[in-house]
Amino acid sequence: MAQQNKIGDIVGSLSEYRNLAWKCVRCGLCRMVNPEKLVDPSWWENCPAGSRYKFETYFAPGRHELVRALTAGNPEVEITERMVEAVFTCTSCGHCQANCHPIKELEPMNAGLALKRHLIRLGHGPLEPHRILIQSILNYDNPWMSPRSARAKWANRLKSLKVKDAAAEKVEVLYFPGCNDSYVPGLLDVARTTARILDAGGVDFGILGEKERCCGSTAFRVGALEMFEKYKKANIEQLNRLGIKSLVTACAGCYSTFRNEYRGELDFEVLHVVEFIARLLEEGRLSFRREVPKRVTYHDPCHIGRYGGIYDAPRKVLASLPGVEFREMYRIREYSFCCGSGGGVKTAFPDLALETARNRIREAMQVQADLVATCCPFCEMNLADASQAIPGAPQVVDLMELVSKVL
Repeated sequence: MAQQNKIGDIVGSLSEYRNLAWKCVRCGLCRMVNPEKLVDPSWWENCPAGSRYKFETYFAPGRHELVRALTAGNPEVEITERMVEAVFTCTSCGHCQANCHPIKELEPMNAGLALKRHLIRLGHGPLEPHRILIQSILNYDNPWMSPRSARAKWANRLKSLKVKDAAAEKVEVLYFPGCNDSYVPGLLDVARTTARILDAGGVDFGILGEKERCCGSTAFRVGALEMFEKYKKANIEQLNRLGIKSLVTACAGCYSTFRNEYRGELDFEVLHVVEFIARLLEEGRLSFRREVPKRVTYHDPCHIGRYGGIYDAPRKVLASLPGVEFREMYRIREYSFCCGSGGGVKTAFPDLALETARNRIREAMQVQADLVATCCPFCEMNLADASQAIPGAPQVVDLMELVSKVL
């Protein structure tokens, strides 16, 4: 589905979307869940920014208008602060494109990302909160202003498990935790849990530790293309020297970036850990001894769902967990509602991100879930913030945490 919708394809310059933008007839399909997949009319919304601001420029058709106006022989619109806000409130979730491209062959999300880059080239970005992230990546190889030496500290607390150094010894699988699971305090357990699961499955794996660099996803999503290309080149050279068969990551952003933006330049397969765990289960390399007697729903992250087409693997893993009663929400798979934190929105527009996540948590509450499982650190952080703000809301967990509980 991801390739059919061109989500994750290389994004061109703004002028490349001019003719496509002229084909937009404002039918409104990009504003809602595909009518053929609409389960409950109460849950029809699909655009985080448009749903909150309810103004045309925040929806895909309005961004198409900006593309038309800005690519005219003489630009037909003045770039204002409000316009910049409208462009950068897009989470790049791809839901609009999942609807539009199969029918009209338009690329509203790709055009939106091209708009961000265009504004940056004209000096109207990056936004100040994004500038701080970018500078941190340049200084520390991560967006959290944390020292390189701290990147592998999560592994030091693994009892009776010594993780191999993939930079010093040959391994079949490189586990790439990414910046979030390596540095964010609430996510360090995801890195440790994933390592334990790989070990339980008899996987020959290692990590790069402090030699691991940011994949560049953060810079890419906020439109800082030149910086992204610098990190991409350095990572390709480093990773291809390792002689690995697979790179496995539990970060949806890292997965999407390696799979899409590095496409054709890596000498190994790139897998999200949920795909890899599903493979281990099929091969009979994992056995479960405990139960999780909970009603669990699953939130499809944009960057492994619409960007990567990974829908069945997490559901197969959940179905294999003893005691779990699985309950689907109303907006799922390629029509899943975004958590609200993508595209730099969590950093620059935290109120929009939180309101979007609350929308999703309320949907989980309507199906009476005890837990919301996901496979993305950004989704986990933002949904957890929303869950904590709503009385009686379900707890948000990474799917690997549930797998670990039944080992």
